[in-house]
Amino acid sequence: MKNRISKEMITESKEIVINVLEKYYGATKEEITQLSLLIENEDPENWTCGIVDEILPLFKEVRLKNKTND
Repeated sequence: MKNRISKEMITESKEIVINVLEKYYGATKEEITQLSLLIENEDPENWTCGIVDEILPLFKEVRLKNKTND
């Protein structure tokens, strides 16, 4: 049986990640929405992954995709 991460922990982690991306990477609301959809559709527990190892590369992919679509 897989140990589940509490919804409170996921919510707290998500808020921290979003704040870091907005403050240090200038993430737009659109980028945050796209990233959130990717993470939520795969596994909401991924919000608790390491920012540098897991989430930041995914965010950079979202940003790059948006720039190439402009």
